Amino acid sequence: MEIIYWNEKVEKFIKDLDRITSSRALNLLNLLQEYGHLLDMPDSKSLSKGLFELRTQGKIKVRILYIFHKNRAYVIHGFIKKAWKISSKDIDYARRVQKEVVELA
Repeated sequence: MEIIYWNEKVEKFIKDLDRITSSRALNLLNLLQEYGHLLDMPDSKSLSKGLFELRTQGKIKVRILYIFHKNRAYVIHGFIKKAWKISSKDIDYARRVQKEVVELA
């Protein structure tokens, strides 16, 4: 499956992580590329309405949000998870970008 970074911000976020965390995130993206829709827990989780998260494990928990559109995976947002639930700010941002991807891609 083809993976597309919707904006440079997400790619920069992953590159700016420490070496171990960045490596874990890139490994998850490789799994997404290989398995696409078949990727499941504990690596990927649906957040409903077509929004998914890649989930790193370890001391630093990173979440990379993505969607599927036209047989591609669009990576749309990344952040370090600091609380039990994903903040509504991050979800709202991802939903706005999701809508933008569907309209423009």
